[in-house]
Amino acid sequence: ANMAAVSSKDGKECIITGDDIPKEFLENAKKIGRAALQALPKMTLPNGKTIDHILLRTDVGCCDSELHDNTFNWNPNKKTFFLNEIEPSSTTYFMRWLKFDCLPLYGKLYAKSARDIYRKMCECGKPTKRSAAGRTKITSVQNKTLKVGPKRLAQMMKVAKSGQKR
Repeated sequence: ANMAAVSSKDGKECIITGDDIPKEFLENAKKIGRAALQALPKMTLPNGKTIDHILLRTDVGCCDSELHDNTFNWNPNKKTFFLNEIEPSSTTYFMRWLKFDCLPLYGKLYAKSARDIYRKMCECGKPTKRSAAGRTKITSVQNKTLKVGPKRLAQMMKVAKSGQKR
């Protein structure tokens, strides 16, 4: 949990972040978020293999007063935490409230996920739509790319664009 909107004593909603989030809110958000993520099926690739989701955001809410719901009896005398939504990928709205620059982390995560997906797509098994004839051969360049980290990959791309030899 990186941010929360809470009702203040004067009745206005305010945004709190980081260490200012009350422990009760944070622990309930983590518990509900983990349960929600475990309930989701894995993503399925075109060749039938499965992978974990790349980036999901859970939005957990809390009600501290009476709610009128036709399927659940909310206790108006205690805080009730609930899952509001699960969002694939994070939004720029979410990123604006963080106390650190998360774009480098997102870049690393998506690059790693792309490599993982590529590996799974090239494994023996059910043919992909692209290569109905069988397994796609991995070139030596692709194989090198799979083995390097994001920094080394950026260096390799820079050299390739400039036409220089290593």
